[in-house]
Order: sequence, then structure tokens, then C-alpha cells
Amino acid sequence: MGGWSCLIYIWYTLLYVNAVVFLFLFIRGLFYDYIRVSVFGGCVLKAHEEEV
Repeated sequence: MGGWSCLIYIWYTLLYVNAVVFLFLFIRGLFYDYIRVSVFGGCVLKAHEEEV
């Protein structure tokens, strides 16, 4: 029984680590997209104002 509980513990630990890493990458991706869109949008608006 000890071997099984150890395997289950390792399995849950791996699941937890995967979930945390996935969330971290997902949030970081959203954050980078937001920055990229903000910077890009700001440059486009600035260029548009200079043309007019």
C-alpha cells in the first residue's frame, strides 16, 4: 500500500506543477499580448496624428 500512495502523491504533484506552469505561461502570454497591442496601438495612433 505504501508504494501506491507514493505513486499517487507523485502523480498529484506533477499535475499540480503542470497546472501552475500552464497558468503562469497563459497569464504571461496574455500580459505580453496586452503590452504588444498597447505599444503597437500607441504607435499607430501617434503616426496617424502626425499625418493629419
